Amino acid sequence: MKDLPIELVGAVVESVTSTSDLLSLRSVNATCHRLVTPHAFRKINIHNSIQSAQDCQSILASPSLATHVREIIYDPRDHAQFCLLPVGAHDACDELEIADLEVVLTETLCALSGFTNLESVSLNFWPSFRSQDGTEVQEHPFWFTNRQIAVLHAMHYAIKSSPVRSLTLNNVVLISSACYDFVSSVTDSPLHHFSMSVVANSELGAWSGSKALNGPLSSLLPLSNANLKSLVLRSPQGLYHSLNTQLHSYDYPALETLVLENIIFDHTPSADGIEEFIVRHKASLRRLELHACTSYVPSMSTPIRRWSTIWKRFEEELESLREIVVGNVHQGYALLDGASGYIPHLPLPALAGEDEKDYVQFSNHVNLRSALARTCL
Repeated sequence: MKDLPIELVGAVVESVTSTSDLLSLRSVNATCHRLVTPHAFRKINIHNSIQSAQDCQSILASPSLATHVREIIYDPRDHAQFCLLPVGAHDACDELEIADLEVVLTETLCALSGFTNLESVSLNFWPSFRSQDGTEVQEHPFWFTNRQIAVLHAMHYAIKSSPVRSLTLNNVVLISSACYDFVSSVTDSPLHHFSMSVVANSELGAWSGSKALNGPLSSLLPLSNANLKSLVLRSPQGLYHSLNTQLHSYDYPALETLVLENIIFDHTPSADGIEEFIVRHKASLRRLELHACTSYVPSMSTPIRRWSTIWKRFEEELESLREIVVGNVHQGYALLDGASGYIPHLPLPALAGEDEKDYVQFSNHVNLRSALARTCL
């Protein structure tokens, strides 16, 4: 390979995606070492084990390697299905090993500011870890949530002095806001993009035995700032709703993109609700995505907050919007059933048809405005 043109060697390097293959290629000769190093260390995966966290610390301790790190992913698991096991179904855990894992993860994440060119961090939470003997251990809910809080706390400590601009949190079990008081210490968040997927109400109910266990979505949101441009709030496995969500104090003047999935809108518009949050950002919001969101119905006898009404309001208020995306499953209604948790509430077909008609009118209005804006460029 030493006789190949450097451009060809570079093309080979660009085509290799496996980290292990990159590291092997890096050891071929000095030229490969120089060309491969930036690619091999651009993305660092920290698996949920003590050894993996220590490996990350070793990279951090080498400035010649740390300078190439742009992305860090904690506990990536391709194609894994998240599942919270009921209390009593977990494996026997070595509590000392779990405590050691929390310590080394905390140390590693607190030091992320040492990656001076870091751009993006993704934190994935799974209710299991790999023990030092290689066994996959299903955790007790206490240890899982405790580790989740420890990791989040460390990340918020690091973010104060880190160049990171994108933070993604997956499989978050939202509990009491008091557990996330560290969020308020980041008074001027540098993030341009924040994404959070939460564990659905139904999953939390099966796990805890409570149909109403759900912390507020606002618990982990960055404080109001002029940097945030993109916000994603998702509940991929089912509906999510919290009566304790308080969004009135969150204002992002630069917010251009908002994505919501399986999030329940409050029955009555208020400063703390999702609907008002959207309208409050009407001056900057350019793209809005709503995927399988629903409107909360307090009881069978309560008049529903119609999507028709919401669409009409958005059409009137969101004058800066240039793109509206609604998933294949159109927005519906949900009520809290004491036995089953949040369940669909089906309106009369005529009302559903009116909801659809007013959505189409809103969508057409946005598309027309977007076309006019392009012609004026």
